[in-house]
This record gives sequence, structure tokens and C-alpha cells, in this order.
Amino acid sequence: MKINLIVSGQAYNNQAAYSALQFAQCAVAAGYTISQVFFYQDGVTQANSLMVPLADEFNSVDEWVALAATQGIRLVVCISAAERRGVLNRAQQQEFEKQAHNLHASFDVQGLGAMHDACLTADRTVTFK
Repeated sequence: MKINLIVSGQAYNNQAAYSALQFAQCAVAAGYTISQVFFYQDGVTQANSLMVPLADEFNSVDEWVALAATQGIRLVVCISAAERRGVLNRAQQQEFEKQAHNLHASFDVQGLGAMHDACLTADRTVTFK
């Protein structure tokens, strides 16, 4: 079974990030495929490479990157939501003439079309808010 995830909860403001990651890890362990994780609305904060959680706290960026690397999962950030929340890649940094970029290199910036396409090709779409 091919599963698509949509994560719209902030990295440290609620349980969405941790629950989504646990769900993805359990799904993979059960033999399912996670085709894409689309970070939407406040969920884009999970792609911010400048977050520095305490050593004993859940590090959403590192955990998503590790899972994606081992399982070949696409991590996609909504471009509009990311720009609104100051999560920018290098091209956006230059376009908007900002001093720095903070989107982790393992995340892609795409529009809502990427979420739509993933929903159409997956057997299930699960949302975490």
C-alpha cells in the first residue's frame, strides 16, 4: 500500500510532527510505502535547518531527514506556506534579497500541485494537524 502524508502542525507546538513521524516509521516497518510527506501551513517549520532543540528533545528535522534517506521518501514543503513563515531555500533567499536561507537541503519546495498529485497516486492520504 502506498501512503501519502500531509503534516500541517508546527514542529514543537503540538503532537502532529511526532505522531506523523511515528506513523511513518510504523507504516514502513509494516511493509507499506510512504510516497511523500507534504509539509503544509505551520508544518513547514519542520524543514527549518536553523532549529536547535535541546539534546534530549525530539529533533523533527533530523528524524524526517533520516527516515527519508533510508526509505527514499520525498519531503516536500508548500512554497507559499514556507515563504510566509520565513522558511526559504537558496533561490528564494536571492529572489527576496534576504540575508540567509534556512530550508534543510533534504526538503523540496513545491506548490499544492505536488500534494494533489501525491494524493491521486497514493492508496491512502493521512493528515496530521
